[in-house]
Formats: sequence, structure tokens, C-alpha cells
Amino acid sequence: MIQIRMMKKSDVKSVDQMLREDQLEFEALFLEIEQCFVVEDGSRICGLSGYRQLEEEKAELVYLYIREEDRGFKLGDGLLRATLNHLDHKKIRQIYITSNERTDGFFVAEGLEIAMKSGENLVFRAELPDFFNTPCKSSRGNA
Repeated sequence: MIQIRMMKKSDVKSVDQMLREDQLEFEALFLEIEQCFVVEDGSRICGLSGYRQLEEEKAELVYLYIREEDRGFKLGDGLLRATLNHLDHKKIRQIYITSNERTDGFFVAEGLEIAMKSGENLVFRAELPDFFNTPCKSSRGNA
């Protein structure tokens, strides 16, 4: 059974194992555990998101990752929406996400707007709660 939940300290070892696939470690991301969510399939963690609050009503989604073998099952969509829903409840109104060429298409399909370009990367913005009132581009016409 798939579930998305806030990360716990006891998840760090499993998250580290997952991130090693991309030669990363959780500590290297400089994320706070209480600002992270995980996607779990049974007892196996297959995705991670993490944010950082910038100002009273602004935050940055620092990390969004789904294991390669688990991609294509809408887990990234669910993880993104769970994270943004949490931020909406915290009264965060603007979320910024710095993307790269591997993830640009995902954020465009999710309906996020491009706020600016930062070097080679695009910076996307989500306005809350408006984000939840707009269907993602990949689902338009299919509802």
C-alpha cells in the first residue's frame, strides 16, 4: 500500500539508501526532517520531498525525488501535492522550485508557472491555494 507521510528520524537510513542511487546522502541535502515527506510502498521508501521556509508566506521546495523504478505511477504528483497541501495549511502562499532539464517537463505538466531563469535552470512558482484550483496540464480534458 502506497502512503505519503511526514518523514521521521527512523527513516533517515532508508532515505540514505534510496539517495545513494544518485550518489547523495540525506545530510548533504541540508534538509530538516520535520520539513520532509516520504512516499512509502509497504515498508520501502521510494520518494522524498523537502522544503525550506524563506519568509512568513514564502517557501522553497528544495528536493523532490522518486526512485527511477517507481516513476510513471503518479507518485511524484502525489508527493508534490501532499507537500504543497501541507504548506497551504501553514499559510504559505508562494512556493518556488528550482528545476533542471530532467525535471522541467514534470513541473510544466503539473501546471506550475515559470517565474524566472536562474543560470541554466528554470525557477517555477506555485501560488497557494490557487494551485489546487487548476488541473495539471496532463489531466486537462481527461476529467
